[in-house]
Amino acid sequence: MTSLEGIEGVLLGRSCTIERLCAELAKLFGVRPTEVGMLRVDGDLLRFLYPAELQSAGSIPLSGSAVAARTAVTKKAELFNNFANVPHRTIFESVKLKDQESENDDQPRIQKLMSVPILGAQDEVLGVVQISRKGVSPGAAGPDFTSEELQELERTARRVATLMPEILLTDPKKPLHRLKFHNQQKRKPTDVRS
Repeated sequence: MTSLEGIEGVLLGRSCTIERLCAELAKLFGVRPTEVGMLRVDGDLLRFLYPAELQSAGSIPLSGSAVAARTAVTKKAELFNNFANVPHRTIFESVKLKDQESENDDQPRIQKLMSVPILGAQDEVLGVVQISRKGVSPGAAGPDFTSEELQELERTARRVATLMPEILLTDPKKPLHRLKFHNQQKRKPTDVRS
């Protein structure tokens, strides 16, 4: 796994898009871009920003039992290396995603999943980021996620919220042009004594 440098480079770039950010997340965690999900809070719902095909597939009520909703409501990260055995609705898994990296036409299911809240400066939930491994079986999906990877995803979500919270509030197809950097730290006053 690479470091957060690639993510920070995208976030600090002149024109950051959801697509570029999620592609970098895919590289960071060694998954395909279609195995990254980014959702934003919209009132009492979570709406997909990425993958694009899921934007029109519906929304997830925060009051529901979906993992993404639970992540947003509890503000806690979760890891499942047996996600296929976790009761969940498969409606979003049934949407055919454009995956240039996969030669397999089988509709793979999510076998492993990490789900992390994206928390704003006031500890408010801005969205949820999920990294999955898909396959026709757990073994075909790839290695299990580790607690270290979950912690890395939590750090990444914090950087997204710190450097570019507006990425969760705008049209996902438009590049974001930053008006100011969000990572400027307040300078401590110097202690001048005579």
